[in-house]
Amino acid sequence: MVIETAAPARSARLLLAALSLAALAACQKPAEAPVAVRPVAETPVAAAEPGCADDGPRFPISKLCVGRSINYLDGANKLITDAPDGCSWTMQETAFPLPDGEGVLLFRALGCKGVTTQLEFHGGAHSAALGYVASALYPDAVKSNVEPVRIFGGPDQDPKAAIEALKVGIADKAERASCVLEPAGIDGWPADALVIRPNAKARAKAPKDEPLAACGEFGVDEDSQTFWRTFQGHAWFFSMGQDTLDFDPASFTLMRKGADGSWGQVP
Repeated sequence: MVIETAAPARSARLLLAALSLAALAACQKPAEAPVAVRPVAETPVAAAEPGCADDGPRFPISKLCVGRSINYLDGANKLITDAPDGCSWTMQETAFPLPDGEGVLLFRALGCKGVTTQLEFHGGAHSAALGYVASALYPDAVKSNVEPVRIFGGPDQDPKAAIEALKVGIADKAERASCVLEPAGIDGWPADALVIRPNAKARAKAPKDEPLAACGEFGVDEDSQTFWRTFQGHAWFFSMGQDTLDFDPASFTLMRKGADGSWGQVP
């Protein structure tokens, strides 16, 4: 009689091995899931403005090169070249709101003994103005809030029509009827300067030994540097007294920022 013991013995061994593996697995810590590492976001760094050709500064608003900005000015108008001793002419900019985007006004200003004339835009219901922030020659004009430039018109109105509309403010009807807008023709003023003054027939009747002052608030005043310019969709009235000018009216140029960030002259 043969007694078979091999199979039961083998089964026992297999069972013991399985139990040992289970015990070992129970003692080990489960493997931790890998942690996803998120990349650190880099702080954007603004690209540096390319340098100016003359290594000079840039304007704070437009970022145009100061030294080259004079190239945007209207070459048809003769710029002021004379300057008092110790003074010089420099290019300046000031913010100028435009109905269709961001704008600046470029102009030449006088600098003397560390002070440079600076103008700022003043809005208004029927007209705008430029007032003094600083003056190289006339500090009292700053304290008195003098506005040497008034601005009329806009994109939907012809500048000369805007000037003509102001003649309604001339109280005397006969005088008003004689007042015409015409080229000033005065040496030292911008070539395109205009004045409102009595026509030639009316002027012939005026006293010859008296400076002519006529045609209301915005009319001729031969005792003052008072005239109009029309350019870039606006009518500009300059009233600057008799003394040396501390900014150059012939240099005024409006600039607009385009959709691509570049600047160009307003048409």
